[in-house]
Amino acid sequence: MGSAIGAQSVLNPTGKKWKRSLFADLLLTALIDAFSILVIFLLMNFSSTGEILFINKGVELPKASQADMLERNTVVRYDEGKFFIENKEMVNQDAMIQELLDTRKEWSSTHPNEEFKGILTIQADKKTKYENLNSIVLAMAHAGYGEIRFAVVTK
Repeated sequence: MGSAIGAQSVLNPTGKKWKRSLFADLLLTALIDAFSILVIFLLMNFSSTGEILFINKGVELPKASQADMLERNTVVRYDEGKFFIENKEMVNQDAMIQELLDTRKEWSSTHPNEEFKGILTIQADKKTKYENLNSIVLAMAHAGYGEIRFAVVTK
């Protein structure tokens, strides 16, 4: 009998040689199961926490007492006087409108049976003046985006 289970049979009740090995195998199996469950739980938990925005050095997002979980939307960033749509720099407002229209067309082609929600996430420093964000609001209105969300940090 070369196995741990065979050594513990009724025919060989005194198989002391395999008792420790059988106990170690069962303990290791339970630990692997527990570890697998923990890994799956962590993957499921962190995969649904929203997107991670890249925040440039020196940019401080506004603080909010109430905030929703981030969803994957088109991100427009205002940083040091420049506008970026999905990390692509925009030279003027017409380019911003065209890029938003292209993003909308791309979304519609990849999601043919879903209605376009028109949600835009704005990422800007908390000291940014509204005059600077006004061109984003005008461009998004021309491109058919109807809802603005601001990237914030919860208090």
